[in-house]
Amino acid sequence: MRLTGLVLIGVSLAGAADVAEFLVTRAAMFSEAPGRAAGSVIGLVLWLGLLGVATLRYLRGERPGSRAVVVGLAGLVAAGNVGLTAIHLKAGVGGLRPIVGAALGVFALALALTSRAEVAEGRG
Repeated sequence: MRLTGLVLIGVSLAGAADVAEFLVTRAAMFSEAPGRAAGSVIGLVLWLGLLGVATLRYLRGERPGSRAVVVGLAGLVAAGNVGLTAIHLKAGVGGLRPIVGAALGVFALALALTSRAEVAEGRG
């Protein structure tokens, strides 16, 4: 779990930084498209939540329920980013950014599931 956990922290940091940069550079979105802004804020909160829980799990080790929380948050992040990418692709907008976000989300979920398997098998 040590290396996988560390990589999950890095992926979570990258995902959170991407969404934060998106929000900072599009401040007008909060008044022009508040629903879109709210969705982005929720995405940022989920990425930061995953970053926090993955970091605590890495530093403190396995605690009851920590695996479920990490996998659950990673699943929400992956589903949200894949859904966002599908919407952008259907509309023909967004460029590479949503695709990278989806890839990070799916990678985070894979890492969360892998670290869970490593711990469950006693390799962590």
